[in-house]
Amino acid sequence: MALPLMAEITLTTAHPDIPILRRKSVNPAVGFTLAISGPATPVTLEEVEISLAGTTHPQDIAALSLVPGDIEPSGKFGAAVATTPPATTPLTLTPMVTLGAGSSTFWVSVTLKDQANLDGRIAVSLTRVKVGGKVLTPAPVAQAPAQRIGVALRLQGDDGSHSYRIPGLVKTKAGSLIAVYDVRHEHCRDLPARIDVGVSRSTNGGQTWEDLRIAMRPATMDPAYAADGVGDPTVLVDNQTGRIWVAALWSHGDHGWETSAPGLDPDQTGQLLLTHSDDDGKTWAPLRNLTKAVKNPAWRLCFNNPGAGICLKDGTLVFPAMFRSANGGETLGKPFSTILWSKDHGATWTMGTGAKIDTTEAQVVELDDGSLMLNCRDNRGGSRAVMVTRDLGKSWSAHSTDRNALPEPVCMASLLRWDHPQHGTFFAFSNPASTTERHHMTVKVSRDQALTWPEKWHLRYDSRKGSGYSCLAQASPNHLGVIYEGTCELYFLRIPLADFFPLPRL
Repeated sequence: MALPLMAEITLTTAHPDIPILRRKSVNPAVGFTLAISGPATPVTLEEVEISLAGTTHPQDIAALSLVPGDIEPSGKFGAAVATTPPATTPLTLTPMVTLGAGSSTFWVSVTLKDQANLDGRIAVSLTRVKVGGKVLTPAPVAQAPAQRIGVALRLQGDDGSHSYRIPGLVKTKAGSLIAVYDVRHEHCRDLPARIDVGVSRSTNGGQTWEDLRIAMRPATMDPAYAADGVGDPTVLVDNQTGRIWVAALWSHGDHGWETSAPGLDPDQTGQLLLTHSDDDGKTWAPLRNLTKAVKNPAWRLCFNNPGAGICLKDGTLVFPAMFRSANGGETLGKPFSTILWSKDHGATWTMGTGAKIDTTEAQVVELDDGSLMLNCRDNRGGSRAVMVTRDLGKSWSAHSTDRNALPEPVCMASLLRWDHPQHGTFFAFSNPASTTERHHMTVKVSRDQALTWPEKWHLRYDSRKGSGYSCLAQASPNHLGVIYEGTCELYFLRIPLADFFPLPRL
């Protein structure tokens, strides 16, 4: 008697190195691909059994779903084919989906409750799959990789805006977190466009966030500017007065990065604007234009760098900044990173000289010897430019790590100094850890004044492709906060210092 024909089916699994985000409906936790061949096709995917062993707070999960998708967790996903609450035992999804010959990929997706604790972990593992009457078990995994919990701070469509980009983050003197960013109303493209600078505020270390506030909008200067945009914000805190400063670029008409020209007026070139808050980010002062005070008229453009500025030990305020040089000559209109500083708590400001040609989007830190390190995006690609000044940007010299220590795919990055009461001084750096694409978002730590970045202190927090910008701040006494870009949206994580190392106590 002839035996019944059977399909040949193989099972492979994937555990993505990405966080599970509150407010996101699809969060891939574990994926599997079924490769099906043979005459007895199509077959039915009958059951998918999973385990939550290792999850810190299962009650934070609202639902588990099975979604078809691409083999990469950053790809597109189809509608859920099965859903279960996390309370059932065992956790079994019953999709009853018909599969033809070839490969089919599915992801078990986690949807979190709105109050899910950002300090928790989600661990989802695949225990068995029943397909075409066969029960398949995945190759053994010692323990399901635990995924971080984060929050999608700004999703496309929130508050009626198309997209959100360009994050900055600081901890205020009162202990709040202030996030600033572009509110890109009509599309995800850069200036010139209708863009406002938005603010999100948290008073509990980023666990929850207040509603969107608008800190900068050109129409508040004149209704005639309603179609203009202001964006690429930088935020800093005056540690002596508590005042929060935000700087950003105003584009009147079409005067953005490519189209600004020599001159000082809004009809000629982009404008450097400032605002401030004296009530911990709740309200914001009228916009102030610094362009005529700090821009060389021959330059094509002059403004801040996105991210965060710093307050030096002596109270000097420092924004990272940049300018596009004059047309012609040796510089040919190319950009230079620099700093913008104030010694009178923001009453007057001074722009430094260019640190290095063809650099932009820098971040600045103060070193123990009082010098300032400027860590710059470098248009030559491959690695970060690192420059040092000892005279507030009048002159610059190359740091020993210039163009050799921190790989980059030509992108903004973040650099933070933390003087920790138990662990001493260390520096944290965040960027896409790649020379080619904006993916593998990674934090690196240095304990020797940013001279070395040991691999043992590298921590990848999201491997997916995205827009790649990020900004770091102290979220709590022992948590590093990071706000970073997905694709035209913004995510926030709290990362325990213990995840990098135990640092020796001094």
